[in-house]
Amino acid sequence: MPQTVEERNITPRVNGFSYDTASLILFVSLAATALCVRSRGVSRALGVKGYFVIIYGFGLLSLLCVGVFHRSMMDDSLQQIISDLPVAVEKSGNYIGDKNSIFYNTIELLFMGNKTLASEYLAKNPFENFKYYTHDLPAGVASIDEITDCLEDSGYGKERSAFNNKSQFLLNLCDWSQSICNPTTHSHGSQYSTYRLNNNMDAVIARLFTSYRGKIRTFNETEATIKIAPFLAASNYRCSQLNKRRNDNSTDILLDEHKRSKLFYDPATLYLFMRGPALNCNKLISGGDGQLVVPYVNTNAEYQPDKLMFSMNSDELDQFFSSKKYALSAVLAKKISGNGYARIQFVDKADKLFGNGTIESNNGTLGKMPVHIRVMQHKRKLVGEAETMQQYRDSVFCPVFRGDEPNQKRFFDALLSGCIPVVMAHYFRETGTSYFAPGVENRRIYPWAKGSFGENFPEMGVDYSKLVVEINESDCGAMDCLPGKLENWLNDPEALRQKQLEIAKYARLFSYGMQQNAFKYADAMSALLVRARHYVIHEAVSSTTKNEAR
Repeated sequence: MPQTVEERNITPRVNGFSYDTASLILFVSLAATALCVRSRGVSRALGVKGYFVIIYGFGLLSLLCVGVFHRSMMDDSLQQIISDLPVAVEKSGNYIGDKNSIFYNTIELLFMGNKTLASEYLAKNPFENFKYYTHDLPAGVASIDEITDCLEDSGYGKERSAFNNKSQFLLNLCDWSQSICNPTTHSHGSQYSTYRLNNNMDAVIARLFTSYRGKIRTFNETEATIKIAPFLAASNYRCSQLNKRRNDNSTDILLDEHKRSKLFYDPATLYLFMRGPALNCNKLISGGDGQLVVPYVNTNAEYQPDKLMFSMNSDELDQFFSSKKYALSAVLAKKISGNGYARIQFVDKADKLFGNGTIESNNGTLGKMPVHIRVMQHKRKLVGEAETMQQYRDSVFCPVFRGDEPNQKRFFDALLSGCIPVVMAHYFRETGTSYFAPGVENRRIYPWAKGSFGENFPEMGVDYSKLVVEINESDCGAMDCLPGKLENWLNDPEALRQKQLEIAKYARLFSYGMQQNAFKYADAMSALLVRARHYVIHEAVSSTTKNEAR
């Protein structure tokens, strides 16, 4: 039998047998039982055997009804007990295509607030019958529980001296936990790099897919619009690195299954294999075509959808943006594995750009506001993640220069914090804008980016230029023009506030609602489902044809 991915699923409450009905049956059963006991006429008519059969039957009915009530109470208690787990139970039911639905709200955000284009798209691509199906993995493939337990145990083993127990470790080091965490304490080993980002990302997404109960999930494969095979490729590899004695051949099993059944070449459906900040479609290893880029996961409680800026009213937003303490904050490593020229220039010229003692003494200023720059040293370890996130929330600008990967977690952390990312932009007529390197266009490396939905949908997608400050690489490669560019923004408060309000509106597309927030808001998960469905309808067949030809 194939190994199921539902190890942690909670059995849904039985529908169709209401508690009102149970109450009525219980009342009738007890009344009939009492009548039989008290009435001699009934006893004579039924006889001894019939009398006891009736008593026994009504007694069973009464026990059944008591069981229903007990099950109800157990369900409620169980839901309370597991409230700290990433189990999504649909409550609002607003997932279909009306104008109050999560999908409609997501699509409207993906058209940058254009209600007309969103309505036209939804009319041509209705969501009324949308459902996803979660595949069972072949026997022998490591399950979500096995991989995540391995990661958590290995991570805790490295940090054991800093925490009293494993639960405390998971609560405070958010890069390992699959639940919402509150990093109130910190160990010396908390990293802020590609090695940190991928510890729990695919596990969080897989849990959301497999734990959800509601209208848009089906357990019947034939009803599915998309299908998901939640193999934790990145976490599985990471686990093998941490645990050298672990011998796992999950990838080989999946490849063998593909050779036997063409598992990854289904043109009508979509398979997601989670590798880093991208979900691969239709084949185990993908690049370019058939790859959906997604935001990095931030499990910190402050960055859940219900805590983000879009939930604030206008007065609260004005207070939030007016209370910024720093003009600019940057927490970065000077050296990276790739081209770190922009970082090196930024750090080496900090005193020239912002004043003497900018890094050593935090004496730098920009537009008469303080500047905070912290350079991570050994292994790029970040001490004090909560403090760093607060620093971002207190700052107007957050420089995000090229890192190891085409997109970086700090880019999304800055947006979720209401801090405007400052990026080095490369402009090319043929390939478009890139915040990473010449020729690596944004539409291929940033989630839900404008242009990534295909040539037939040129207006669909996030226009990142509205959310960042772009510094022209050809004009400002040595960083000398950076202070002047940013001061121009500080001196134009109306334009600055408009960009901040754009961030407040669209940042939710980079936050994964977990636990009580799961599938409740237009967020990264709903955007992923919209993007995946768009791929199935408009791109999957042509992409699969290309893959099969290779």
